Amino acid sequence: MAKGSGGRRPDPAVDEAVRRAAVELLLERGFELTFDEVAERAGVGRTSVFRRYATKQELVLSAAEQLTVERIEVPDTSSLRGDLAALVRAVYRVFGEAEPQTLARHALVAALREQTGAATMHAILDRRLALVTGLLERAVARGELTDTTRARLVADLLSGVIMARMATGLPLPEADEARALAEAMATAAGT
Repeated sequence: MAKGSGGRRPDPAVDEAVRRAAVELLLERGFELTFDEVAERAGVGRTSVFRRYATKQELVLSAAEQLTVERIEVPDTSSLRGDLAALVRAVYRVFGEAEPQTLARHALVAALREQTGAATMHAILDRRLALVTGLLERAVARGELTDTTRARLVADLLSGVIMARMATGLPLPEADEARALAEAMATAAGT
């Protein structure tokens, strides 16, 4: 979150109210929310929202991360295959919930409909790429991989399954399918 400007220190209670309002509106309306709606829902002035987020994209990205990426811990099992299997489980545990699924559907619609949604979707996917890259960098340090050049492909395999399953109404992979996906991701990484 952007730090407030001026002489006053940001109020943590206002920060939380703005964040909660943005999440609620994002889930209800998708990316079409406005700063005025967030301020009204949070019970604060519009300026309070602008002090915390300079752009709508920053606001939406922060709300989206709170529902998704911030809740996913990148595991360290001391092996690439173990890390990938644990990552698949962690990501699918989060995206198995209704709110992240609603967010993902809104993100796809926004990305297809307008420029701001596409830019926000790219930013969300870049955060996901950073998680996967960090995991692959550990594998390079352990000597399991020579580089991380296929990080995007590995991340796309993970996210692509989420989007395909949500688009078709099928459940996310469990047990055997999740293990098979982790193996495919390890292969894609270059093992």
